[in-house]
Amino acid sequence: SYEFQATLSNGSRPDCLVRMPNGAPSLAIDAKFPLEAWNAIRAAEGVDLQRVAAQAFRRDIEVHVRDIAEKYLVQGETQDTAFMFVPSESVFAEIHENFETVVQRAHRARIVIVSPSLLMLSIQVIQSILKDARMREQAHLIQGEVIRLMEDVGRVDERVRKLQTHFGQASKDIEDILVSTSKVTKRGQKIESLEFGGSSADEPQGDGAPIAVPRDAGRASAADSKTGQLRLRVVEDGE
Repeated sequence: SYEFQATLSNGSRPDCLVRMPNGAPSLAIDAKFPLEAWNAIRAAEGVDLQRVAAQAFRRDIEVHVRDIAEKYLVQGETQDTAFMFVPSESVFAEIHENFETVVQRAHRARIVIVSPSLLMLSIQVIQSILKDARMREQAHLIQGEVIRLMEDVGRVDERVRKLQTHFGQASKDIEDILVSTSKVTKRGQKIESLEFGGSSADEPQGDGAPIAVPRDAGRASAADSKTGQLRLRVVEDGE
């Protein structure tokens, strides 16, 4: 962010103060360029008048650079470099071409002379710095969220694998049940196909007379067969 005519702790008020990220000192920009002295050079006629106007312009620039360094370079509050804005590209080019000593003195005082195009470029650079600073500031939060996201993905994968195991076990149980029911069905079919032979002792044999068994054969006798049990009735002698 930035602020126009912000007041510093020493009472100075730069034309613009660009806030730096993460609590870093702000960048001061001065736009009070001595344009009158430059106009005097352009209006001077003759070599002598131009020389005098140029000396006055050089002196005004040097004084202005010194004022910026004294007022706007505040230890711990502003950056150790400030911008001096020149409102014209042609003036900027003329200063660098014909007043090199002024430019060098400004650099030694940590004052950067910028034109409209350079100021815009500087603002874009500052915006990039701000963006990068915000990304760096949020990097640990983003990293934490990614870690938690990966943990959630790991839990989902584990639960899916458990569910896959349950499905596999259920499928095996169903197959076992089908095998058992198939065996039961086959056994039922075998039982159904069996034919039981023989008759009961109470049922008549041939002409309807019961079978007589001698007494000495015992009180009761039984004969087993593969198809069932045949029970015989003991008949007393003389009946």
